[in-house]
Amino acid sequence: MAVEQEMAVIYAPEAEELSEYLPETDCGNCGFPTCIEFAEALLDNEAKAGSCPEIDNNFAEALTAIIELDKDPIPYNLMMEQVPCEIIEINDPDAHSPLLITCNFEVTVRIMREIFDCTSVQAFLLPTFTHGYSVDNAIHEKMFKPMEIWKAIRENQMESWLEKSTMIIPGLAEKEKNAIRQLTRWEVLVGPVSGYLAPLFILNNP
Repeated sequence: MAVEQEMAVIYAPEAEELSEYLPETDCGNCGFPTCIEFAEALLDNEAKAGSCPEIDNNFAEALTAIIELDKDPIPYNLMMEQVPCEIIEINDPDAHSPLLITCNFEVTVRIMREIFDCTSVQAFLLPTFTHGYSVDNAIHEKMFKPMEIWKAIRENQMESWLEKSTMIIPGLAEKEKNAIRQLTRWEVLVGPVSGYLAPLFILNNP
C-alpha cells in the first residue's frame, strides 16, 4: 500500500503582502486600478513587473525572478536535516549588506539561498539553532530563541563582518523582536512573512 507523503506548505507571497513593496499610489499606469490588483495579476502571471513605471529596473528584475521561482509544497521530513549555524555569503556581500536570521532547517536555508541567488541581491544569511525546525514550527515549539541568535552572531563574529549591528528576522518571528534586541543589543528589523519577499524588503530598505 502506498503511503501518502505529508507535504509542507511554502509561504509563497500573497497579493496583499506583495503590494506593500509596490509604490501603493494606485495611479493606474500599470493598467490596473490599484496596486493590490496589479500584485494579484503579477502572481497570476497576467502582468509584467516592468509595467509599473514607479519601480526601477533592479526591483522589477528581482520581482520577476521571485515570481518565476518554484513554490510548490515540499515533502515534510519528520527527521529534519540540519545545517551548521555558520554564516552564508550570498552574491558577494560586503560590510553594508544585510544580515538575515533564519532557522537551521536544511530546506529553509536552501530555499532562501535560491531566492537570493536568482534576484542577485547581496546578503548574509545566518542559520540559528532550532533543532532543525522550519521557522514557523520553531516559533510554535518555542525553538526560535534569542539566546541561539546571540550565540550564532557571537560565534560567527558578525560584528567584524558588518558596519552596522542590524539584523532582519522573519516576519513570523515579530513577537520575538524585543527579546532579541534586548539580549543581542542589535537593531532588529522585521522582514516579510514570506521569505520570497525578503529581497524586495532589502531593496526597499537600503
